[in-house]
Amino acid sequence: MVLQLDSDGQATKALVALKKQCKSDPKLANDSSIHMIINTVRPVGITNDHVPRIIPLHYSTMGSVRDTRILLICKDPSTLYRDALLKEKSTAELFKEIISVKKLKQRFRGKKLKELYNEFDLVVADYRVHHLLPNILGATFYHSNRKLPFVVRMSKQVKEKGQKMKEECDPKYIKAQVKSICKNAWFLPNKDNCLNIKIGEIDKHTEEEMIANAEDVINFLCDKTKKPQGGVIKDGKIASVFVKTSNSVSLPIWKQPEQEESDDEEELKL
Repeated sequence: MVLQLDSDGQATKALVALKKQCKSDPKLANDSSIHMIINTVRPVGITNDHVPRIIPLHYSTMGSVRDTRILLICKDPSTLYRDALLKEKSTAELFKEIISVKKLKQRFRGKKLKELYNEFDLVVADYRVHHLLPNILGATFYHSNRKLPFVVRMSKQVKEKGQKMKEECDPKYIKAQVKSICKNAWFLPNKDNCLNIKIGEIDKHTEEEMIANAEDVINFLCDKTKKPQGGVIKDGKIASVFVKTSNSVSLPIWKQPEQEESDDEEELKL
């Protein structure tokens, strides 16, 4: 689905207005990012598994590895992964800290979890332990999807039925995944009719860049060939699109044309 969000200039006007409001309204002074709200005609209908899905952006990147404080959570023991990552020049300084699940549980509880939350910008975890993290990191990280851990694989190795996987660590492959997480957008599926996705930073991205990012997001979510990661919006049916910051009102930038709405009603009557 190719959607021209700014064909009438409405998207640009809304983004300019949001930026101005953030500079003039004290209540929005701490809002740094702009999100798009996609309202779908039919429910997405996917259970929230707390696993962020990456959305590739073609024109503008969200961030860089160099400017991000990253925590890696891995299997026990962590020695194999730590040694391999520190030995490789390209990943020696990639992670601010590498910690095993066991050590994570021992060191961070209660108030310590808040300290951990504030210390890192991004958390990534081995896919084999990622499912354990909601119970360990709790609401501090997971409430309102504040700082969800992303999934990474430690190597390209694929598990074969009936065979135990070898313990391997491919630093270059890990770095490639982390770079993708930092520079691209992401979304979390749900069972409702609404998706919330960050499309840019107020002080970093222009209106044109954010619109391009928003169009990339929509194309990915409506493209059936991108399943299972993308293609989650059924039949590409979008009712409306808004933009907002964390604390601002939502401003409309696109609405389904009246003709399409009429077509939907006729289909239902049949």
